[in-house]
Amino acid sequence: MSASSYYPGFDYSANQILKFLAALDFFTIMLKNGEIVHYTAPDVKSFSQWLSDNNIPNIRTEDGWVINKKR
Repeated sequence: MSASSYYPGFDYSANQILKFLAALDFFTIMLKNGEIVHYTAPDVKSFSQWLSDNNIPNIRTEDGWVINKKR
């Protein structure tokens, strides 16, 4: 069984998404065209699972996603 291309109430298809970053229910999503969109998920667990099922990378899991400045 394959993942659905669209999530109910979200205006973009999975194949338009490059990666995402989440904070509680607020998702910052980078589209493949370079646009940044924000989405407040009514069901965080379900939306997160949809992203995962569609193999959308979570920025937090990428090496070096946080840059530490030495003082």
